[in-house]
Amino acid sequence: MKRFKKLFALLMAFCFVLVLLAGCKSKSESTSTSVPETKEDTASEKATDETGTQEPTEAADSGNAIEVSVWHYFENEAEALEKLANAYNEMQDEIHITCTFVSREELMKQYTIGAVSGELPDIGMVDSPDMASYIALGVFEDITDDLSGWEDLKNFYEGPLSSCKDGEGRIYGLPNNSNCLALVCNMDLLNAAGFTEPPKTWDELKEIAAATTNPANSVYGFAMSAISNEEGTFQFIPWLYSAGATVSSLSSDNAVKSLSFLTDLVNQGYMSKEVVNWSQGDAYNAFCAGKAAMLESGTWQVSTIDTDVNGTFKYKYTLLPKDNEYSSVIGGENFGVCVGSEARDACVNFLKYMQSAENNADWCEIAGKIPVRSDAATLKDFWTKDERYAVFTEGMNYAVARGPHEEWPTISEAIYSSVQAALIGEKSPADAMAGAAAVVDPIIAANPIAE
Repeated sequence: MKRFKKLFALLMAFCFVLVLLAGCKSKSESTSTSVPETKEDTASEKATDETGTQEPTEAADSGNAIEVSVWHYFENEAEALEKLANAYNEMQDEIHITCTFVSREELMKQYTIGAVSGELPDIGMVDSPDMASYIALGVFEDITDDLSGWEDLKNFYEGPLSSCKDGEGRIYGLPNNSNCLALVCNMDLLNAAGFTEPPKTWDELKEIAAATTNPANSVYGFAMSAISNEEGTFQFIPWLYSAGATVSSLSSDNAVKSLSFLTDLVNQGYMSKEVVNWSQGDAYNAFCAGKAAMLESGTWQVSTIDTDVNGTFKYKYTLLPKDNEYSSVIGGENFGVCVGSEARDACVNFLKYMQSAENNADWCEIAGKIPVRSDAATLKDFWTKDERYAVFTEGMNYAVARGPHEEWPTISEAIYSSVQAALIGEKSPADAMAGAAAVVDPIIAANPIAE
């Protein structure tokens, strides 16, 4: 059965390749995929071709070292990645790493094409929820046995590491960085309503949301994104898991409870009906403008919130309130060893180096992201002394991956569509979750999510 599924995936990939080749010329004429220019880019005259691939910096003669190519879509962090690779190259002479930027859209196309043609890098980067799809497509190698005995694995947070696994728990790469969700509160609004601390439970959140909602000033107690795309699923997942449900139990009473809680917030006027049209950025803007007392907020928003709030109110971060348990959800990128690489051992060695506690800490501090290792998070004041990052770092202990599953896009669409149906009153929460389960349950029955 598994062999048939892989052959089917490759057939679909081949069909997709034909479509890509047919549309390649017209798309390249209308789409710019170049990287924002930096001083370093100008100085070295790096070239970005029309496919979005940036020529790697000319490296010193690597002699007889094993050559390992790394493709990535980092933009702001590209320089930091090259510094890491150069440090590795200089510390030994057996392996030479060359990093190449490829725009995200183009890189995903190249993986699909490469699954058929065999034209793949040695190491490739991918968004964490997408990795399972590319594992199923045959892009990444199973490196479980290569990592056997590597004691560092026990230090990786469960959520990020699970996003590198298939349904049988086999490992195909290592997580590089992560982010998660927490709650941020406008403490001026909470204090004015008589609350001195953020909520810790769902009941407390609803109580505070009711007290801080002010229709006359268009102020809502709570804001989130429930838009009809992956962002909507991303923001719903913590509520689902906090209630004690999972993606594998969407029709359960606990799953219905999670959606009912959010639907009640809308129906009672504590959350805007517009959340079905709001991206995470839109919800964040509403909070910064003082139009929401509480926000489901992402790690990446910490770096700009002081500027965007501009001292108009005091705020405080806390874990997302819990029902049965605390929960959050991860984002971030992974790196995997690509199928067909003639430098498999060298690739694994570099991944171990890149994801050591020290390097993971250094890297994520530069990128303003959360380490994927619990021991890395203790090495820098960045995540412990700053109370905001400390909250997100703690949240990583409760954060789950989306899936991982090769059909995650289909699963995600079923989830966010059902959430929207309930929030706009098109369906009851029970019927909406039943609709999602009707799509998702057969998929998971055929290919379970690894527990």
